[in-house]
Amino acid sequence: MAHLISRTGNELTIQVKVNIDGSLLEAEDTIQNACNEVGLLATEKALKNFDTDGRALQTGSIKWTAKEASEKKYQTPYGVVEIKRYTYQTSKGGKVWCPLEEQARIIRGGTPRLAKQVSHKYVHMNAQAVRHDFQAYHNRKLAKSYIQNMADWVGGIAQAKEEDWTYTLPELDEAVSTIVFSIPLCQHTCRL
Repeated sequence: MAHLISRTGNELTIQVKVNIDGSLLEAEDTIQNACNEVGLLATEKALKNFDTDGRALQTGSIKWTAKEASEKKYQTPYGVVEIKRYTYQTSKGGKVWCPLEEQARIIRGGTPRLAKQVSHKYVHMNAQAVRHDFQAYHNRKLAKSYIQNMADWVGGIAQAKEEDWTYTLPELDEAVSTIVFSIPLCQHTCRL
C-alpha cells in the first residue's frame, strides 16, 4: 500500500511496501501493482493542482459560480482515481464547466498520459488487442468501447488542430518537369 509521507510544494515523498514472495513473475506483478498505487496517489495530488478553490470565476463578461465540490472518477495509466472537484455554472443555468478538466486537459474522463498511451497503441493494434495489452502489461482493465471512444476523440482533436497547421514548402531551384513511379520486380517467384 502506498502512503504519502510528506509534501513540500509540488514535491511528494511516497512510501510503498512490496511483498516479493512467490515466483519472479508473481513478484513482478506485485511490483507493478505497487507502482500503480504510487502512480494513483501522485496523480490524485497532481489533479488537485488543477482544481479551483471554489470561488466565483469570471470569463469575459460571464460570471461562473461554483457548485458544491463533487466526486469524479478519472482514468489514469495506473488505475481509477476519485477526487472531489468543483464544477461551475452561470446564474442562468445551462452548461456546466469544470476548470480542472480543462486545465488538466482531461480527455473522455482520462488523463493526458492515458490518452497518449491508448491512442498510440490503437494506431498499431485493434481495440481488443489494446485492451489485452493494458490488462497484461499494466494491470489495467479498460473497456473496449472506452478505448475506441478515447482514440476517436484524440483523432478528432488532431484533425481540428491540423486545420490550423501550416507547412512551409521547400523552394525549388527550377520547376519540376518529370515525375517517375516505379514498381520493384520480384526476384523470386511471386504469387498474385
